Amino acid sequence: MKTKIGTILNEDIVQQLREQAAKQNRSMNEIIHDALTFYFQASQTHKENRRRAVERLCSRPFNLSLNEINDILEEDYFEQ
Repeated sequence: MKTKIGTILNEDIVQQLREQAAKQNRSMNEIIHDALTFYFQASQTHKENRRRAVERLCSRPFNLSLNEINDILEEDYFEQ
């Protein structure tokens, strides 16, 4: 089931959206739908990766690779 919504976007975003829709021969609705779907999937994947990292850290302290430790330290937790 689809639901119609109304929103206000910056004009430059709308212009980029129109250009991409024309280049890809798709509707603006399709592009927005795909972008939101990707956003929600990426957000869920990100949360799952963070949960696994914390689980590993707590279950086996300091058994993380240097890259995993750096990824955790570089995370901006204030954006959550």
